[in-house]
Amino acid sequence: MKAVMSAMLNVADVDRSLAFYRSLGFDTRWENKGEDGRLDYAGVGVGEAVIALGRIPKDRRGMAKDYAEWVSTPLGAGVMITVELEDVEERYKLAKKAKAPIDSPLSERIYGTAFMINDPDGYVVRFLRPKGVYA
Repeated sequence: MKAVMSAMLNVADVDRSLAFYRSLGFDTRWENKGEDGRLDYAGVGVGEAVIALGRIPKDRRGMAKDYAEWVSTPLGAGVMITVELEDVEERYKLAKKAKAPIDSPLSERIYGTAFMINDPDGYVVRFLRPKGVYA
């Protein structure tokens, strides 16, 4: 059975986040502008991995209580996203070239080859080539 997953991140500035992820080799999957002309929502991806980036105002009318509480949490809020891919070394080179804040350098670990960065809103993104998956 094949399964695909995506993640949605609430971000302060979609344009800034979109540029950041594009500097890491992600492509733009979609963009939606709000009434003010700023990007409210965009999607970036690499392979089948997709990260949605949304600028969700705290005063959005008609928002469910639990959703409003989520939007009000500090951005980043201890969230780590793992992107599994074969070319983790190339992604690391892109991260260094883009001067992305590297939280953990490229290294071999018990579960595979990985490194971690922090995105502009404090989300941790781990790039991982799991052991035995891409042989």
